[in-house]
Amino acid sequence: TASPDEGWQELGQILLALRAHDHRIEDELGELLTLCIPKPPAVERTILAVVNPETKRVEYSEYEGPVGAAEEIVEMMLNGASREQVKAHRIGEAPTTYKTDEPSLVITGKSNDDGSMEIRMSDVERRKPKAGEPRGEVDVEKTISKAKDKMLNRGEEGIVVEPGERRKKPKTDPTEESKQRRTSRQVAEESAQRMLKLSGMGESGAAIRMNLLTKSGLAENRVERDLNILRGSIGEAAHHLRADGLLPALNRHFGLDRLKAADGRRQADGCTIASLLMMNAAMLHQRVANGGWLPDVDDMSGVKNAADVTDAILSQWDAIMRRDFRPILEPAVEAVEAVCETGKRAGLERALRHVAAEAERIAETYADMGSDHAGALFNRVMGNQPSDGAFFTRPVAASLAARLTLDAVGETDWTSPAAWRELKTVDLACGSGTLLAAVLTDMKRRAKDAGADDEELAELQKLAVEETIKGMDINPVSLQLAASQLTAGNRYVDYDGMGLHQMPYGPGRDNPDRIFAGSLELLGHTAIVARTEEMNMGNDDIESREVWAADSGDEKNIVDAARNARIVIMNPPFTNRTNMGDKFPPQTQKALRNRADAMEGKLTQADPEMVGFVDKNSIAPLFVGLSDHCLNREDGVLAMIHPTIALSNPSGLDERLMLARRYHVHTILTSHDPKQINLSQNTNINESIIVMRRHDGPRPPTRFINMDKLPMNEGEVVDFHHNLLNIGGGG
Repeated sequence: TASPDEGWQELGQILLALRAHDHRIEDELGELLTLCIPKPPAVERTILAVVNPETKRVEYSEYEGPVGAAEEIVEMMLNGASREQVKAHRIGEAPTTYKTDEPSLVITGKSNDDGSMEIRMSDVERRKPKAGEPRGEVDVEKTISKAKDKMLNRGEEGIVVEPGERRKKPKTDPTEESKQRRTSRQVAEESAQRMLKLSGMGESGAAIRMNLLTKSGLAENRVERDLNILRGSIGEAAHHLRADGLLPALNRHFGLDRLKAADGRRQADGCTIASLLMMNAAMLHQRVANGGWLPDVDDMSGVKNAADVTDAILSQWDAIMRRDFRPILEPAVEAVEAVCETGKRAGLERALRHVAAEAERIAETYADMGSDHAGALFNRVMGNQPSDGAFFTRPVAASLAARLTLDAVGETDWTSPAAWRELKTVDLACGSGTLLAAVLTDMKRRAKDAGADDEELAELQKLAVEETIKGMDINPVSLQLAASQLTAGNRYVDYDGMGLHQMPYGPGRDNPDRIFAGSLELLGHTAIVARTEEMNMGNDDIESREVWAADSGDEKNIVDAARNARIVIMNPPFTNRTNMGDKFPPQTQKALRNRADAMEGKLTQADPEMVGFVDKNSIAPLFVGLSDHCLNREDGVLAMIHPTIALSNPSGLDERLMLARRYHVHTILTSHDPKQINLSQNTNINESIIVMRRHDGPRPPTRFINMDKLPMNEGEVVDFHHNLLNIGGGG
């Protein structure tokens, strides 16, 4: 017989497949589904793979105990309990094959950088069955390999069990009257819960029940439900691409093929990135069709069933791009074409059909997601970009930074379009747009609190995206995600007017012998860094590209986008200069470092105070220096996610003195939560939010905020900021 996990996963997959064809699966599950579950055994054996919180090494062991207890054992071990304390035995002390009472599950556990725990449950691996036997013996070696490589390192296998979830008490049976007031989805969930309770699984079935409902697309929170489906859909599409052997081609397309092995593991592979781009494009396509925004655009119900779905989708996307929406669609089209060039289309066809079917269902919900949802998804799927020094900002940290930044701006009429036009906001290394989206979200929140209605908020968002929000990055994939976040929920934004710019990095498109250093190229322009006449040897040209443009953009546009900003907010890249451009050949890497040195020379010649400020090791100070020169000289606000050590180490003294002379340091927020000291993903560096404003005359005190617990979600950010505003001076 199959293990309980095998059965529940299979049932979840069947329901998810049926859901695409029958909407009743979602709303009438309780009436349509009868579960006949055999009584579980009194005890079960489970293989455990747990990352030791102190040594950070994976420890393998085996546990025998009551059904469902193994997940709690893993949680105890993540909290510091030893194997001896929880009576789990080393794998080496247990047999490697079993005839009876064999393990049926493998459970992995690790603590994430944000303080959360990730506990995954899957089936053990088995050898090939012998003739006449229904299944093979447990293969411990393969099970351990799956646990380490797939479940722990890549987070791909099994279902996720939330810590503490299985110990929640089941709800009591509702009265008939209260049943009638509940939605059909709530009744379906309660029916599933009661059936599980009657099955004899008791409280230990709660985790499986929740994962079953997740796999089936059922959840009381519609946004959370569709976010789960979206994440799963991207994974499924990526699986189809990998299965057809397309990973090498897509890694080459995205420039990932030359990454060091360690860097490659810390970010999404080419198949995942391509799937995310295609899903974003498909959801926009569906919204264009649903809303009748453009004529002659077929919705996904027709496209997904086309005989050649690849050609059908490319034809539709090309037609849409001729009118608008290039920032979202073009990167997806380029990824599809990169696959077509290989001559392998079977995996691509399966991936596109899957993407089209899911986009048809969840496009509208996705458009309504706030940056705390979409940003978290993008960053989790993408991983970081270590070779480029890009470490995505956590959504909660971005929300905190945005609120503190707009606090520093001061009194503003948030309902006034003229006031919004004065708030040009620039991120010189915007990545997927998390910080810019957080600023936009908080500006809209303040406008709503000041009385703006939905129509006015839509107009203000359109104004901000088209006129005042500017983002620069070297990664076109990240810019697609930024465009998606900034325009979410607003069909009236003119994509042709968006201020997102792909900055040249490495060899130039038109002249491969020219090397460019991304946003740092702006340091070579007198409009950004003014130089005396004797030092002015002319401006260095930039092959910048507005992301919607088919050809190189107007150089004046990128310079105008960056200069005279009211707000510069960013998480400066902090890669070591010796590691710049790891994805390029050695000679290009050397030329890239030389180019960064040349830009440093232009900055320090024009601004000698920066000589002690810049750092030959890191490129982060160059971004800070560039930010200073992009800001409005009268009342500009500079906000950064910055390593906390830079606030106290001797090597950062010149930087601190220079900034203190030019700015009033408004707020410094630092997390002292031992489980979450970092504000960027996948880094163990303690970071702070620093908000500064140009200020003439006597300066007010600096506000230091030392948090013993970092907010875990947007609701906690709201509560924290509300309490912060009510604290008097000296708090």
